[in-house]
Amino acid sequence: AKAPYDLIVANILAGPLISMAGQLCAVLDDGGYVILSGILDEQAEDVRAVYEQHGANLVEQHSQDGGATLLLQKT
Repeated sequence: AKAPYDLIVANILAGPLISMAGQLCAVLDDGGYVILSGILDEQAEDVRAVYEQHGANLVEQHSQDGGATLLLQKT
């Protein structure tokens, strides 16, 4: 009800992040950021690709101990 949001943070598994991509991007303000974590390194590309289909482009990706964090911005 208070959307759009400037920042959304989600630390859950890749499957739910992919399923929620459309909903999260729909409530993200233009120019807003989404930080996604809880993703295995080998899943990061799949997650990124789905968010890019919804208008959120990769700004940075960090990897540590086999896990990835993605910072994306809605354009």
